Amino acid sequence: MRQSKIPFFIVGLILTLIITGYAQGSSGHGRYTPDELIIKLLPGYSIDSINVKYGTFTKGHQIATDVYLLRVPAGKDVEALAAEISTEPGVEYCTPNFYMSAPEGLQRSSPFLDQQVKGDIESQPAATTLLLSAAQEYTDGTDVTVAVIDGGVDVGHPWLVAQPGPIISCWDYIDNDSLAYDEPGGSCTGHGTFVAGIIRLTAPNAQIRVYRVLDTAGVGDGFTISSAVLQAVADSCDVINLSLGMSGVHDGLDDALKLARQLGVLVVASAGNDSTDLASIFPFPASREYCIAVAATDSTDLKADFSNYGLKVDLCAPGTWIYAPYPDSMYAWWDGTSFSAPFVSGLAALAKSLGDTLSMLTIDTLMRVAATNIDLLNPTYTGLLGSGLINPVALMNLISPVIRGDWTANGVIDLSDLSSMIAFLTAGGNGPAPVGRGDLNCDAIVDLSDLSRLVAHLSGVEAPICPNP
Repeated sequence: MRQSKIPFFIVGLILTLIITGYAQGSSGHGRYTPDELIIKLLPGYSIDSINVKYGTFTKGHQIATDVYLLRVPAGKDVEALAAEISTEPGVEYCTPNFYMSAPEGLQRSSPFLDQQVKGDIESQPAATTLLLSAAQEYTDGTDVTVAVIDGGVDVGHPWLVAQPGPIISCWDYIDNDSLAYDEPGGSCTGHGTFVAGIIRLTAPNAQIRVYRVLDTAGVGDGFTISSAVLQAVADSCDVINLSLGMSGVHDGLDDALKLARQLGVLVVASAGNDSTDLASIFPFPASREYCIAVAATDSTDLKADFSNYGLKVDLCAPGTWIYAPYPDSMYAWWDGTSFSAPFVSGLAALAKSLGDTLSMLTIDTLMRVAATNIDLLNPTYTGLLGSGLINPVALMNLISPVIRGDWTANGVIDLSDLSSMIAFLTAGGNGPAPVGRGDLNCDAIVDLSDLSRLVAHLSGVEAPICPNP
């Protein structure tokens, strides 16, 4: 693995930028865009009548949800105008175009570049806690597409390039071009690359499609984010990762997420880093029942001290001391629920790849069933951590139970399994080895003793095979 050494003064510069961006309150952003409204009309009503009466101008229209983006006349108070238009007959809703953000930028969670502490992506604590390598013996995410709607991705990062799955830059809604790159110079630089790296760690061969909707401070408006969600749905993405949020609700994005769910797309969202269960603070869209809200745990399966919790949490995943790619061929450690969510998105991709006929709603249910309850480890948060910590191996086994000796996974032990095991061992043990299926004596390796047991079993000779996982 290539590791880049970073001069200490660069680390200091990055930290300075982070602190400066935070002090400005999301780089000077207010709660919503200063001259825009979003509006949705009831059937049979025309946006033209609204524009004529209030002097607004149509800037955008999301046909799939029939939501409009309007420009507000100069000098008009956005909130007052939204309230006034909302009283018009035929208006379902009219609100400011609220901003959303990645929680790490606002709460000063920052990446720790690995100059002092080198890591290994595949063997980091989160990967070993989740037994990702064992889960990947079942499948690697092939034929599943995950959307990363975030701050862009360094798609040329050496580690990402070295992985088997493709990463496609779809659209940069900030710069209005097709290069959805993770730009330097802000408190959330690296956020999208980090998220993509975790998805790739979990589902190595899933396709990742990148949509940049957050600036380098980690801020983007809800209409833009909903445009990306609708585009991801149109691009046939199976899973959408949203490591971002806001207090309250953005109605336009809410409609886009409802539509995604109706069309069978699984939406995964970070639960937020406020260490609270207050409904008024718990972020949207994780607060919605059609999104999977993911809280963070530490390396001992305790709730991370910063993570939100409560009845709206659905699942937990590691979110502390996560090691992943960072822009410009670098690597970093980072904490946050933003980095718990992509473990769940990647797991959903594994599940869909293995059970390709399963609906995403069924996969949602199975992820909860397979999760490990961690209430006993977290007595203060009993019943407030959803179904518990995701359990990739248990989920894979729910979808496709392992039969030891059934190397080809066709449901029976036959000569095709013998042929596959011989081919594997003849090649010196190179290539994919389904240890759970090929390990007949439960010593965690596939060798000649397993071959001997398989031959005896097929010959009708009693040969003990250890229990199925």
